[in-house]
Amino acid sequence: MANMTFAITVSSAHCQKYGERNRRGAFTLIELLVVIAIIAILAAMLLPALASAKQRAWTIACNSNLHQISLGLTMYADDANGRYPESGGLIPWGQTDPHTHSASWMQQIISCVQNTNVYHCPANRLVPQAQQSFFNYFNGARAAYIIADDDASVDSRRILFPSAYVLSGDTLDFEPTDADKDDYTQNCVGGPANGLPWEEWQAHGKGQNILFADGHAKWYNGYNTNEMTFRYDSMHGWQ
Repeated sequence: MANMTFAITVSSAHCQKYGERNRRGAFTLIELLVVIAIIAILAAMLLPALASAKQRAWTIACNSNLHQISLGLTMYADDANGRYPESGGLIPWGQTDPHTHSASWMQQIISCVQNTNVYHCPANRLVPQAQQSFFNYFNGARAAYIIADDDASVDSRRILFPSAYVLSGDTLDFEPTDADKDDYTQNCVGGPANGLPWEEWQAHGKGQNILFADGHAKWYNGYNTNEMTFRYDSMHGWQ
């Protein structure tokens, strides 16, 4: 009997110690809540950084597109006595303008750029799907339009400030099917404050990439009076 009592006592003590070890190895509800809270805090800290990194990647990709467009425009002008392609009205890809009888400026230089993907800014996915477009860059032809008071092509030989002349840039929101976006009658630089109130031009962190006639592209959060011009022979705003 004594041996049996001892065995039961030992077994009971063993179970008690095992249970204590089990309880020490498990998480309590409070501990789980603390862990979840820490994870939530870390996520809140990391998500903005990830979003910012994605935006920077889009901006870099867009800038690369503009460099390719610059090469295409330059090659086209070299074969056209210094003139860049002429824009018309709303011209979907594969169609021509009834006034100029030309295809869109993007299609006019496609043999030079060789790839339609350069016309697509990755940040375009930020607009509602119904407004998304594959053609996200405008033709900077304001100088030619002011002189002709009509559709006209820019003469690169007349540009006195190539490092400041706005030759192109990205647009977040425009007519989705239009492959011939231009700044003839609409200021595409600086956002709604300088253009149509229902349009959104700025694709990258409240700013946009602008391409200049000398081939360099740069991010801006709006029109810069010291670094941009829309005229052939003077530093001047769009209007």
